[in-house]
Amino acid sequence: MSSSSQVVISKQNLLHNLRQFKNITKGSQIMSVVKSNAYGHGIVEVARAIEQTTDWFATVNLDEALVLRKAGIKKPILVLSYYDLDLVGEAIKHNISLIVYDLKQAKVIDQSARKLKKKAKIHLKVDIGTHRLGVLENQIIQFALAVGKFSNIEVEGVFSHLAASEEDIDFTTEQINLFDQILFELYRAGLEPKISHIACSAASLVFKTSHRSAIRLGIGLYGLWPSEQAKRHTLKSYPNFELKAALSWKTKIIQLKKIGAKVYIGYGKSYQTHRTTTLAVLPIGYAEGYDRGLSNIGHVLIGGKRCKILGRVCMNLTMVDVTDVKKVKVGDEVVLIGSQAKEVISADEIAKQIGTINYEVVARINPEISRTIK
Repeated sequence: MSSSSQVVISKQNLLHNLRQFKNITKGSQIMSVVKSNAYGHGIVEVARAIEQTTDWFATVNLDEALVLRKAGIKKPILVLSYYDLDLVGEAIKHNISLIVYDLKQAKVIDQSARKLKKKAKIHLKVDIGTHRLGVLENQIIQFALAVGKFSNIEVEGVFSHLAASEEDIDFTTEQINLFDQILFELYRAGLEPKISHIACSAASLVFKTSHRSAIRLGIGLYGLWPSEQAKRHTLKSYPNFELKAALSWKTKIIQLKKIGAKVYIGYGKSYQTHRTTTLAVLPIGYAEGYDRGLSNIGHVLIGGKRCKILGRVCMNLTMVDVTDVKKVKVGDEVVLIGSQAKEVISADEIAKQIGTINYEVVARINPEISRTIK
């Protein structure tokens, strides 16, 4: 599968985006979120590219964190979500900070740390209205005090997540204020975490009040806007702020054929030609992460021109119309996401066509496809 297409990541654009956020969140550490294979960009490749510029990394699980350590990444790492309690010793050995939202987790972590004669680092997750992982806000102080009694645990941080930082200003302001009140109550109770964080990419851009000792930089790191609302708001506040997409996805033509008018293409006879058509077959499909929803509506770039997808996107093949492309030949480069000549196909364009968000478009690119940093 890896030879049928290639994902290319621009190190220059990753660093540009990271610095853009550094400039507007001065005084806050940057926690680069590389979960889910770095939003489809390649976890190890991205981490190596930005390690000297970021302050932290965040992963979705312990497996990802251990992959980074095995790859030689030295910067602090926080696991944001679930991990197997049987493996917490590995986290402690490799100096990986763990989320805690249940006392059983804290007990197991404390026991493992005692056996290893090390201090385990944890971040408490508080639920302030998103109602996913986390301790409910009316229970967090009691919970934190209970965790604080474990002698082999350092409560390194406390964090939460905003539910509607792009859509609902009033609700988000309430959540930020509630988080501040919780921090105040924690400090008053004698607990002083070194780091607190609540802002994702969108909140970092829209709510200056969300910048705590760290921000979690996810989708923005990769040069993608969290939403159109966030983009509009940001450019009003920071007219010179610019994000540069880091990912391009390319494949090639593996067969060309000329077919007549009124000929059906692909499964289900979903497209019929209306003219003599030169058809290019591409070795890419929904198994590789190229969405089936692009059937008959999506485009690719070949020879600097936009070429329409004809028929249904198959599991491993896609057909496109190259009738108007001059001197087209087998082996020619095909851009699925990215630019060619003066044309661009963005993750945002694809997301709108298939009714989803840019996050999903890039995160679903099959991890078996090679990622190259340039």
